[in-house]
Amino acid sequence: MTLALSISPHGRLHVETATDEEAAVAGEAVARRIERAFAESTAQGLLHLATVELETNLPVAFSFARDWGRAYLTQLCHRPEIGSEERSWSVPAPPVEERTAMALTAPPMRGAEYLNAEVLEVWWLELDRLVQAEVEAAGGSIQKFLEKRNPLWRMVGRVTFHLAENKRDPEFPFAFLATYSSRLSAHGKPQHLPLERALREYGTAKNHAALLSLLQPIQQAAERVPWVKDLTESGEMYQPLAWGPQDAYRFLQDVE
Repeated sequence: MTLALSISPHGRLHVETATDEEAAVAGEAVARRIERAFAESTAQGLLHLATVELETNLPVAFSFARDWGRAYLTQLCHRPEIGSEERSWSVPAPPVEERTAMALTAPPMRGAEYLNAEVLEVWWLELDRLVQAEVEAAGGSIQKFLEKRNPLWRMVGRVTFHLAENKRDPEFPFAFLATYSSRLSAHGKPQHLPLERALREYGTAKNHAALLSLLQPIQQAAERVPWVKDLTESGEMYQPLAWGPQDAYRFLQDVE
């Protein structure tokens, strides 16, 4: 089975039999999965591409659609976890300028003339409604939803504490660094930024939602772990640290 992606005059994404082998999905199993997803809806197809087929080698038209789904999930990961009192939420679509630029990068595909900023906004809003329903089905947890769809997405928008060997310093043979995963690479790998840089970037951009998402897990950890509280209050959390054996042992006692 060889499939290609097309856009209808009404702005819907469809899969159809490919006539150009270079633009076709190769592989029976992959093609059938994608066909079933888009048969449900454009939103289901986009979500499928950005999760199940996140690391699949796809033709450029499918990769373009996947990038739009990836953009949505990246923004979803940067919002704070939904609170029990939060009954309604959404992920705002990118500004019209960004959507226009995205539409202009679309590869040759049947129906590409129908693609514009408004169509991309419709795709985004439909995807948002689908994800809201799936998050609600997961008990209101974005993390549980991401775990079910593709665990790689759980790393985006999250703080990671790293403990490494520091062999050049016998007195302080360990190193500690806190990082923030801002996005996934084109190959589906988390992209980590030092926490200090992430704070500076979000503070400069005045992206309060992303800043809150960044600080929330640190604050939660500080409530339970004394050394995290100490590093946060002193500001040392936001820079690389050289640690002695007792520091490393204390860290290891508090991780699963």
